[in-house]
Amino acid sequence: MRNKIKIFLSLSSCILVLISCATSHNKNIENKSPDADEQKAKQYETGNYQPFFDYTYDGEKNITRYNILGPFITIEKEAQKEEKIFRPFYSKTEDKKDDTSDVDVIYPLGKYKRNSEESSSRFTPLFTSRKEFKETEGKKRDFGFFPVFWGQTEEGEGYGGLFPIYGDMRKRFGKDEIKFVLWPIYARTRDDKTVNKDFIWPIFSTITGEKESGFRMWPLFGYKEKEGEYSKKFFLWPLIHYQNTDLDTSRPKKYRAFLPLYASETSPNRVTKSIIWPFFNYLHDDDENLTLWDFPWPIIQKGKGDNLNVFKVFPIYGYRDKEHLNERFFLWPLYTYKREYPEDSEKIVHRFLLISKYEYETSANKTPNSELRTPNSFQLRLWPLFNYKSKKDGETIFHFPEIIPIETEGFEKNYAPIFRLYEYDSNIKGEMESKLLWGLYSHKKNDFGEFIDLSFLISYEKRGDGGSFSILKGLLELGKKNGKSYFKVLYIPF
Repeated sequence: MRNKIKIFLSLSSCILVLISCATSHNKNIENKSPDADEQKAKQYETGNYQPFFDYTYDGEKNITRYNILGPFITIEKEAQKEEKIFRPFYSKTEDKKDDTSDVDVIYPLGKYKRNSEESSSRFTPLFTSRKEFKETEGKKRDFGFFPVFWGQTEEGEGYGGLFPIYGDMRKRFGKDEIKFVLWPIYARTRDDKTVNKDFIWPIFSTITGEKESGFRMWPLFGYKEKEGEYSKKFFLWPLIHYQNTDLDTSRPKKYRAFLPLYASETSPNRVTKSIIWPFFNYLHDDDENLTLWDFPWPIIQKGKGDNLNVFKVFPIYGYRDKEHLNERFFLWPLYTYKREYPEDSEKIVHRFLLISKYEYETSANKTPNSELRTPNSFQLRLWPLFNYKSKKDGETIFHFPEIIPIETEGFEKNYAPIFRLYEYDSNIKGEMESKLLWGLYSHKKNDFGEFIDLSFLISYEKRGDGGSFSILKGLLELGKKNGKSYFKVLYIPF
């Protein structure tokens, strides 16, 4: 028994001595005055523990970012800006410097925006709200939670209602005033001095105003006219139309139609005619020396003028050329081509089945002896496999797969990362970041070094002359720091 106790005490003493030596050696490394590389290393930290979370801290840019549960939660903080995203339900971006806030709720249904002058919010189709923060007496605001709404104009006029029972609106939907009672039985709208009254909308309607009048008993008969500007009539809508418009211009128009058999529109130096509308059409414009035929639309079209040359046999082949624009298609929608070339740039887009595309844009750099075009941006999207972009600012991105080809800021922020297995992003400064399986594997390059992580299982980093290779975050680790090599076993440094 005594021998066993002695052996145990001896082994314990040896372990304590090894730990003491390792700790002392580690302290000696840490207590050395940090060189430039070590000082720089403290400005950048990164760690990967996906599928739970990963984090990045950039001291130079003062940015801290967390990705939690793969692509579902992202939190990014800067000195004056903060972004929180809980995909696919909620995202918020707040900029303290510009005093702005932008929130999406189940994009694109819910939206809240605020700046120093006003705030607005909506949740389609139930809720809308808008409020101004002007330091004046007339603050415009409105609120609606269907079917209830109320608000106030800049002039301080209040309004409100309960749809469809009663409503009184001011300065909304492009009208000065809108009133209704038991809609659609009665409604009245006013725009400047023009008043429109509807009874059992859309059947009966009257219009009164300055040199303006109108009456409608739909679909039998209706007219609307304003002295010196226009006169419009219909009978048995939509069959018979008789219109004179643009009477106050140098090119008044006359439109006559007995649909679908015949329709014509004439004005000085221009005439269009249709038979069995919209299939057979003819257009001639003297000013543009243009003649255009459809026989029948949209299958066969042919036309030529000073600024237009068009021919198509849909869907087999077609082309359309006008100033600074060329368009082609072959076996539509199998292949389409579009070229835009104003004086200072050129943009070419090849589309395959409309969604897949190859696109590039160049700018003209003129020299004394020649004119050169240098690439500015490039995109290749092969749906649903991948999307590759090289932007004007030098940024390059690659996504795989690209299942939903929607390129809007809101979709990119709230949904896109969920559907991608691999993402790559680099910029003109040489910074690069890529991730596979929503960050389970990540690879980063920047001014601080290179960092590769396979979750918390394996990690590699290189900073200046130093670096490390680690298994399970230090269970076994080999590295170099301050010019000296070290290793860890069971998280104990030697």
